Amino acid sequence: MKPSKLQDHLRRCHPDKTEKDLKYFQTLKDKFQKRPTLDRMFASTSQRNDDGLRASYNISLLIAKSGKPHTIGEKLILPAVEEVLKTVLHKPASDIIKRIPLSNNTVERRIDGMSSDIESFLCNYLQPTHFSIELDESTLPVNPALLLAYVRFIMNQEIYEELLFARTLITDTRGESIFHVLEDYFIEKAIPLSNIISVATDGAPAMTSCQEDDVSTYVQHLNALYSDFESRFEDILTMVIPPWIINPYGDIEETNVIIQEELTELSTDEELKVQLKIGYQQFWMQNNIPVTYPV
Repeated sequence: MKPSKLQDHLRRCHPDKTEKDLKYFQTLKDKFQKRPTLDRMFASTSQRNDDGLRASYNISLLIAKSGKPHTIGEKLILPAVEEVLKTVLHKPASDIIKRIPLSNNTVERRIDGMSSDIESFLCNYLQPTHFSIELDESTLPVNPALLLAYVRFIMNQEIYEELLFARTLITDTRGESIFHVLEDYFIEKAIPLSNIISVATDGAPAMTSCQEDDVSTYVQHLNALYSDFESRFEDILTMVIPPWIINPYGDIEETNVIIQEELTELSTDEELKVQLKIGYQQFWMQNNIPVTYPV
């Protein structure tokens, strides 16, 4: 709208505000934009409910990690939160406590839901990934035999070890029965058995019917590998690496005076000292080391 028409509208419809300055109208605009609306009221309530639900899941996760009974949430954690809100923050706790469901059944559902999500994520990750597996079977006096399967794999250049499943052995604890349980689980989760690169058990000879001739063959093969490596890398085995190569910031006990001077100067470089944490091999391979410290 043109300024002339705005001024005409102001004189005719709001004559009492014709003498107001610009700051007055800016304040009026801010109040209008910040006025409570129905959408904002519902959005605020929804945000508070979401925060309470998130807190419920986080606390349930802590309960699961601690191995405590599910009832601890309702009997101890909620009263503790209420006491902190009243005593330390001096805020009414009833509204906040109501938005954090932590009953026995609720905590159980939260933990079951999170464990199901974790199992699905783990199985989906193992489908295209090679991994090692460890099988541990135990027989309890009252309950049937229990089979635990742990997997070890690499994710984001780090080694992880997770519990894959825990299932009962219906018939016995022989190796054949254990294999069938493992095979059924892998078929159910669409994980190829070919992804397994190694298997460890707590009773390998009994479970796999290992023969003495097989062990003898393995021992001979390992001895042959040892002899072959020893002959191939003889120069490395006889190589003497000075202590200052491994730790140039340690005690200097070098007889060469020139090397002592260079190491003394290098020991004052705190920036390079941080880079030594990546390993002494990569440390000495940096381009600026031979130029700055020609040891």
